[in-house]
This record gives sequence, C-alpha cells and structure tokens, in this order.
Amino acid sequence: MNLTQEMKKKALDTGLVLVGISNPEGLQGLPYGQVGKVAVLRTPEEELPEVKSVMMLGIYAWDRTFNVVVASSALQIGNESIPKPPLESYQLYYEVAKNKAWKLADYLSRKGFESAVSVSIPLKTSAVKCGLGCQGKNTLLINPTYGPRVRLVSVLTKAELDVDEPFKEDLCRRCNRCVAVCPTKALEPYRLQIHRCMVYSLESPDTSDVPEDVRESEKKLIERPTSNSFLECSMCLDVCPIGRKKCQ
Repeated sequence: MNLTQEMKKKALDTGLVLVGISNPEGLQGLPYGQVGKVAVLRTPEEELPEVKSVMMLGIYAWDRTFNVVVASSALQIGNESIPKPPLESYQLYYEVAKNKAWKLADYLSRKGFESAVSVSIPLKTSAVKCGLGCQGKNTLLINPTYGPRVRLVSVLTKAELDVDEPFKEDLCRRCNRCVAVCPTKALEPYRLQIHRCMVYSLESPDTSDVPEDVRESEKKLIERPTSNSFLECSMCLDVCPIGRKKCQ
C-alpha cells in the first residue's frame, strides 16, 4: 500500500465519506479572490507554501442541524456582561470536518510532510477537480452517492500523492428543482447571485449590498434556535433528488 492508498483508507476510517486528490497545477484557473464581503478564496500556495498535493475531503451532512451557525455576542451572567470577540463564529459542519481533517494532517506531519487544514481554498470547484462530483445548478458540489448533502474541507500537504481524474458528468441534466425553490430567486442554473442569497444576508448583517426584500425573507424564513444562532438555508439542497434515498 503506497502513501496515497494509505491516506485514502485513513480518511474513510476517520469517518469522512469523500476523498479525492489534486495538486496546485490542477487547481489553476479556479475562482480565487474576494467573495462578496464575507470571504477571500486563497490559492493552495497562499495557504501552504511549497504545497505538493491537495486532498479534498467530505463529511456526510445527514441532518439539517449540521447547518447551525453560532455567532459570538456579549454574554450576560448575573449583572456582569462578558464581552466576546465580535467576529467569532462557529459553523458546526466546518468544526466536524476540520476535526477529522486535522487527524490526517497530523499523521502526514508526523511522517515528515508539512501539512495544513484549509477551508479557504475554493472547496466546491476544487472538489470537482479531485473527482468528487459536479458543481450543480445550485452551485453546490453534487456527489453521485450523497447528492449535495456533503460538507467539504481540504488538507494541503508537501507529500506528493497520486492525483485523481476530474469529474466530467453533469448530474443535474434537465432538473431545475433547486432553481425553482429558492425563495429570493438567488439562483440561476449554475450561478448564484450572492447578494440575493439568504445565507449571505445572514453572514453580512451590516452590509448595504443585500436588497431589502432578501433581508425580509431571511427574517421570516430562517430558523433561529437562539438569539445568537441560525440554521443556514438549505432549500436548494433539500429538494435535490440525487442521493435522497441515502439520507432516508
């Protein structure tokens, strides 16, 4: 068993359901840079200089509560207010995925290959290059087995691993259910108008680039377990028929 086979087996043994490999050359030309006002997509080399291989990994998000996001605020204990970092937040699926990914990065590092975990490279398009599925009409990764019900993370390493072939098939074909169900009309086939997306609205509550009708829809439709948390909108993935039997 070579190192590539060993790492793929270790990934599956860790509880990850998807694992594919590419390299920086294979990820050239992907959309890097600023995404609205909430994120910056970085190249593998920016995340880990001299990186040789990119492992794309996926967890199976079988329950809607994987989509919970908790943002920090001032906690009130008795009469004392305890300030928290204003920009701190946690997305459950990232915390679960990164926890599993770090086990692989640590294993590679102990073998002498510097490695790092990243969610800052363009995960969806990188996953396509790693053979894990296609980017669907909802712009999410669509895997043949799990549909869009996966969440992604990457491990960047200086180990030279065998690369996988990119995914070529369009799994969506004539289906447009995700486009039709979006309440704010943020979706066109294979394209997201990010400023009309309710998730973007939630992630950027103080920006002026989100239309008022989207803000109103977000307030009405988004579930908030507590005043500091919300469930990301998942309508466009809930209606996807691919992989639905897997989660039933």
